[in-house]
Amino acid sequence: MAEVKEKIPKLKGFAGFINNLVKVAKDQDECKEFIRGIKTRVLLNNLEDKWAALITIKNDEIKVEGIDKTECQDISRKKLFWWGYWEFPNLQIMMTATNWKVGKWIRKIARGKAVGPSQIAIVGQVLRFATPKKEKIKLKP
Repeated sequence: MAEVKEKIPKLKGFAGFINNLVKVAKDQDECKEFIRGIKTRVLLNNLEDKWAALITIKNDEIKVEGIDKTECQDISRKKLFWWGYWEFPNLQIMMTATNWKVGKWIRKIARGKAVGPSQIAIVGQVLRFATPKKEKIKLKP
């Protein structure tokens, strides 16, 4: 008998973008060490896009699901069981995040709705691992 592989739906829009960032981040040893023992679910809702990203960290694995906001109008906590929720007007606000460790920072810059800033900060720290490291340039004398 041939094994049947489970089809993984291709993520679109904002959820696909977040999934690509997570793929880069989770291959790094620092990220693997960071997520060890962490359990969280965060919904990132970009108001410019029709897709939201539900990020689940559990059992030392990171999973990203795309939520189509046009079909599924209900992105409530009761339906999706998220612990953190960040609604922001554009992608630039999320991408300019510099200090993901501070929950107060998320509330201040959110310019929208932020629930569970500590959970959002955990996901933000994971996404920070996807940014390229700045190399110091040594100048020859």
